[in-house]
Amino acid sequence: MALPQTLQVYDAGTHRAQPASHHNVIPFPSPRVLLPVTLLGDSERDARAQLKSLLHSPLGVYVVSTEVVHDHVHLDLDIAPDDLDFTMHALITSLPYAMIGPLRRRNASKEAR
Repeated sequence: MALPQTLQVYDAGTHRAQPASHHNVIPFPSPRVLLPVTLLGDSERDARAQLKSLLHSPLGVYVVSTEVVHDHVHLDLDIAPDDLDFTMHALITSLPYAMIGPLRRRNASKEAR
């Protein structure tokens, strides 16, 4: 049989935590990349229809910017390098006439803000 022992419980409300200082936080470079894509259409209406189908596809979550210029739509996809294979396959199968540009690193200074 165990002997009863007294247990001292301290009130957690009396201790105030020091506010954390964030001056020593260094942002790591982003592992994400931007993939520029241009959707080519016969008219502005056709280009917008392609954009609409892209936004309603699984690739729609990667779109970070769009710009409609006459019968073209320029857009950027923000992807992780691990998703590049899926992204390329999905783009080629769903929009075979899209022009895919070179990968660019995402600017880390925009993320630090």
